[in-house]
Order: sequence, then structure tokens, then C-alpha cells
Amino acid sequence: MAPSAPRIGSATPAEIYLSVGLALSWWEASEDVLMGVFHRLCAKSEPTTFETYVGSSRSARSKMLLSALTRYKRRFLDAELAEIRRAMKALDRLASMRNQIAHGHVGNTKQVVDDVIVMEGNFLLPSLNEAGHQVMRDYRYAHTAAEIDAWRDQVRDERARIMDAELAAVVRAQNSHMAMSSDDLRALSIVEAISEGRIPISGFEIKSRPAPGDHSS
Repeated sequence: MAPSAPRIGSATPAEIYLSVGLALSWWEASEDVLMGVFHRLCAKSEPTTFETYVGSSRSARSKMLLSALTRYKRRFLDAELAEIRRAMKALDRLASMRNQIAHGHVGNTKQVVDDVIVMEGNFLLPSLNEAGHQVMRDYRYAHTAAEIDAWRDQVRDERARIMDAELAAVVRAQNSHMAMSSDDLRALSIVEAISEGRIPISGFEIKSRPAPGDHSS
């Protein structure tokens, strides 16, 4: 059996540095769009909850967003909710490599097994002292610039799916508002202000509308 081809790393460290920067920027962009969904769902009615979301770990934020998607699901269609949840699961699967990219270092390595080169070039590698001093290193992961770029593209695709679902909800809400009369819009704004605590409900009296043709005082 012919020996397998050696694993060749990136040509220069600069290629990996660029890929790492782009990858982490897109990851933060995915976190930002998820924050936008959470903000749209409950920031007005639950401002303290949103502040907590911003300061929480990623796993806690995911739980909070899933809870908000259930509690305020009326703001999305079922298909949109399913798409957001599916994209969140995909991002959860990609998170482990995000941590590798964020905490790895770029190094040039050459590994030989039985006089055969099995790995050579520039890679993103774990911390040098992760497993203590080793004469022959056994890398837990080793990524090339191309592999990091492929991961980045997956993150970007999942982010786009979430953005598409949110945009559809935003456009639908805007169209609904545009179709309302000025009186209904005013009434809606008052109801929203009361529900958010900006206007005390004690200052209003709820009356039913008179039936058509009813001219009684």
C-alpha cells in the first residue's frame, strides 16, 4: 500500500493570521445577529433581561434566546422559528472550533513517522504547553488557512439564515403597521407604552366602541 500524502500546511503564517481574523469577525457577527433577535423579542418589555443577556456566557445566551423564541413566538412564523433554531444548533456545533481558532497559535511544524513526512508547513496549533513538554508533539488540532476559511463560510451561511428570518418578520410587521389607520396606530402606541410601563394604566379608562348606528351618548 502506497503511503498517504503528507498533510501540507499553509504557505506562510500571514495566510493563517488573516484567516483567523476574518473567521473570528464573522463569528462575532453571528453572535451579534442573535443578540438582535433577542433584542427585537423582549428588550422593550424586559430591559433588565436584555442587559443580563449581554453580560452572560454564550451557553446562557442560547438558553435565554430559545426561551424568548417560545414566549414571544407570535412575532415569527413557524417556518422562521424553525430556521432560527436550526441555525442556532448549527452554530453550537461550530462553537468548539471557534474556541480552537480563538486560542490557538500559528506555528511551522514538520512531523516524521517511520522516516515518512506526515505533516509539514504552517498550521494553527494548540498552546505549546497544553500537554506539557513533549519531544514529539501530538497535536489535538492543526488547521490550515483553507480549513479556517471553510469554517468561516459555514458560520456566515448560518448567520444569513437567521438574518433572512428576522428580516421577513420585520417587513411583515412594517407592512401591518402601514395598513393600520392613524387612530389604530395611536391606540396601539398607547397600549405598548402602558405594557412597557412608560404610561401608568391608571390614567386611562377602557370603553367599548359603540355598535354601528348606535348614536346614544
